[in-house]
Amino acid sequence: MIIIAFNIGIWIYLLPKLYNLNILSVEEYILKFILRVLIVGIFFVLVFIPRAVVGVLNYWLLFVALVVVVILYIFNSYYVSKKAVNKIINDTSDFSILCEKVPFDAEGEFTRGRLVVYNSMLLLYKKQKGKVALAWSKQISEIDSLEFAKVSTKKKGFKIICGKEIFEFSTYFLKIDQEVFIKSLDFEM
Repeated sequence: MIIIAFNIGIWIYLLPKLYNLNILSVEEYILKFILRVLIVGIFFVLVFIPRAVVGVLNYWLLFVALVVVVILYIFNSYYVSKKAVNKIINDTSDFSILCEKVPFDAEGEFTRGRLVVYNSMLLLYKKQKGKVALAWSKQISEIDSLEFAKVSTKKKGFKIICGKEIFEFSTYFLKIDQEVFIKSLDFEM
């Protein structure tokens, strides 16, 4: 068992160096690796080991542990805080909300992050390579109209229409902050 743990430790340490993975810090790489191993390990126990062997209480505690580990993984991979964005722009933003930008084609990936209204700009920041980076931006003056409705993914959100371009964002939090969002844009509906 000690030899297996030692080999795993060596691979965790050497893998970023072998493939020149300077995209994440070693600590973030190790954390993501551990969370992935925990997700797979707990899932394996829940699916393939009988409940009688594990014990009923332990079985249900593993479900709770799996949910917690998945939430930690998602939080570590996608969550962008207000504090991180304010540190990048060296100021406080007028408005910010967690959302995801819907891709133009159905085959693309969602860009999950924080949409910020700052200095007559609409900015979307996302986590990229372990750091917060700008993923999308648009001048507020270029926006022709704004629609609050279900977007192409059938989720609640809004559409920003700039001429012939339509940018769709889905979010669960805009229902609460819709008036504040419009006011921060200085946009007439």
